[in-house]
Amino acid sequence: MSRWSEQFNNHPFGSAWTAVKSLALDKELEKSDRDDAIKEIARLNKVIAYVDSVLEEVDPELMPAPTLDAMNKHATNCQNELNSFSSNQNIGHLTNANNHIDQIIILVNQTPFALTGQQKGAMSQAAIAYSEVIDEHLSRLKDAVDANVGDVEGNVSEINTKITKLSASLEELEAEIKTVAQTIEKQSAEFNTQFQVSEKSRSDKFETVAVKLQEKADSEFEKLSVKAGTVLEVLGKFHDDAAKVFGVVVNTLQAGAYSSYANQEKKTANWLRIFAFSLMITGVAILVVPELGRMWADISAYTLDWKNVLGRSFFALILFIPGFYLAKESSRHRNNEIINRRRELILSTIDPYLALLDNDKAEEIKSEIARSIFSEGSLPLEHTTEDAGNLFAQVTNLVKQVQKIGK
Repeated sequence: MSRWSEQFNNHPFGSAWTAVKSLALDKELEKSDRDDAIKEIARLNKVIAYVDSVLEEVDPELMPAPTLDAMNKHATNCQNELNSFSSNQNIGHLTNANNHIDQIIILVNQTPFALTGQQKGAMSQAAIAYSEVIDEHLSRLKDAVDANVGDVEGNVSEINTKITKLSASLEELEAEIKTVAQTIEKQSAEFNTQFQVSEKSRSDKFETVAVKLQEKADSEFEKLSVKAGTVLEVLGKFHDDAAKVFGVVVNTLQAGAYSSYANQEKKTANWLRIFAFSLMITGVAILVVPELGRMWADISAYTLDWKNVLGRSFFALILFIPGFYLAKESSRHRNNEIINRRRELILSTIDPYLALLDNDKAEEIKSEIARSIFSEGSLPLEHTTEDAGNLFAQVTNLVKQVQKIGK
């Protein structure tokens, strides 16, 4: 076998063309029996029959490889379009398949094997294939139509039987409806008479009962009004007592908060004082301890070396500066502690003074105290030694002055 025969027999066009023929002849390719789709498929089969009749006369050694390559390209595209149509039934894929197979017709007609006699036989085979597809489709349509006609005739016979039965039932129903209508008319007249009598009796009874209930309701409402007034008065007293208790509780909570702030400031001031004292003691030790050591070693030969003293003074100064700063911060935190202690004492002792005063004076005193508490700044350092007794006296004097202003 020559290499041209092997090339023709093993070329991918053979498998692609076989797949196209298998898809075009598949009865399940078109699932909706649409005329336009059937015509497209029939035309494909017609072209396939024509091309096959020509390929049967092909001499493999006279078939150029570029022609086979071009036919394989269009056969592969036609196969893809048929697969797509089988999936989604979009007739546009059949149109594309026919366009690709048109190119195969052009390429086949360019070969030296499409002779006149062969063309006539090929066209005959193509026409036969086209008519077979159309006939098969028409046969299926005829069978479907005959089956539907038989079903319709059976359904018509059944419907006529049911209509006859329903007509008889309808006549019976009309007779029953007349009987029921006569009975309803008779009962309606009796019901109207009974209803009018009963309605009059109920109206009389309702008016009598309504008058009695109105009198009883007025009496009960009057009693409830008196009881409600008493209850509201008692609740008002409870409300005033609760407001007083709530004020005491709030003041106590606020005093506790200031006590907590004061404790924190005290702790901070103590630690800062300890750190400042430690730094100052260390600085003094750097200045004095070496000199004391020299004096202790030989007091008779001891002389003050100012150069050494000045050198140590530099290192002592490095410790004295943060020591003074920490001492100043300790004083500031101590001042904050005293302020918070004063606020705690004022809030915890003000309620006994206000308990026996009227509401206007009590509110005025509270306003002055609030103004004095929240407007005061940091205490001067000379006031940091005031004790709780002095604070208590200040609160007493402040209350007395406010009472004089109120008078």
